[in-house]
Amino acid sequence: MNVLVLAPHPDDEAIGCGGQIALHAQAQDRVAVAFLTSGEFGLAPLPLQQAQHLRESEARAAAKLLGICHLHFLRLPDAYLSAHIAQAANQLAPLLDLHRPDRIYLPHPDDGHPDHRCVIDVLRDALARAPITPPQLLGYEVWTALAGYNQVVDISAVMARKLRAIRQYRSQLLQIRYDRAVRGLNQYRGIVAARSRFAEVFARLDS
Repeated sequence: MNVLVLAPHPDDEAIGCGGQIALHAQAQDRVAVAFLTSGEFGLAPLPLQQAQHLRESEARAAAKLLGICHLHFLRLPDAYLSAHIAQAANQLAPLLDLHRPDRIYLPHPDDGHPDHRCVIDVLRDALARAPITPPQLLGYEVWTALAGYNQVVDISAVMARKLRAIRQYRSQLLQIRYDRAVRGLNQYRGIVAARSRFAEVFARLDS
C-alpha cells in the first residue's frame, strides 16, 4: 500500500498518526510525509532559515524511528496556510502523482488550528489537478479531539516508538509536553474505543 501523510507542521504526523505510520511501516507499506510548513512560527525568535532547519532536522529524526520512506518539505508560511491554498495545492499535486497514494492521512477539518483546518481544502484542490485514482482520506486528531470517528487502530505494540518519535521534537517539548498529552489521549482512546492499552482514531473524509 502507498500511504501519504499530510502534516501542516513537523510533529503533527507523529502526534496524530505516529502509531498508524509505524504499523504501516511494519507491514512493508510505503509511507511518505509532506510537511506543508516547516513550523517556523513555533521558534519565532530564531531567523526563518534557522528555525526551518531545526524543525526539519527533528522531523528527519522522527521519520527514522517511524519507518517513513520519503519526506517532502513544502515550506509554505507557517500560521498563514489558509492564504496560500492554491500555491500549496500546486506543490502537492506532483507529489500525489509521484506517490499515487492509496490512503492519505490529514488533520480532521474541525481541528482548532487554522493551518490544520485548511489542509482538506489544499488536498481537494490538489486532487483536482492530479490524474490519480481517488485515495481513501482519513482525518487524524491533534489540537482538537474528534467528536466522531469510524476507524480505530490499536497501537499498543508501537506506542513506545510513537512517543520516542514525538520526543525528537525537542524544540516543541520545551513549550508543551506533547508526549504526555498524546500518551493520555491515546490511552483514553484505547480504553474507550479499542479495549486496548493505546489506540488512535480516525474519521473518513470525502475527497
